[in-house]
Amino acid sequence: MNSIPDPEIERRGMSAVDDSLRIDPVPVMENDRPRYVVLAAEDDAHMTAGPSAWDCLDQPSRATRDKAAIDADVAAERDAWKRST
Repeated sequence: MNSIPDPEIERRGMSAVDDSLRIDPVPVMENDRPRYVVLAAEDDAHMTAGPSAWDCLDQPSRATRDKAAIDADVAAERDAWKRST
């Protein structure tokens, strides 16, 4: 990723990022630290398409095992570790 210092953008405007933006998102540096990232509109649309992380977390669990089964599996795995050392 090619980064661009913010004074370069102030001086040249968006033309400073146009060429790099065709390849990857462009980090904008301020005081030698990344401050912003400029994305192409297509990249933004791709990232925001579909459900958000909050939508996924709001769904009911699809767990197929109950707590007792998980605890038994964890105990068995720990016992196997102890036997192997």
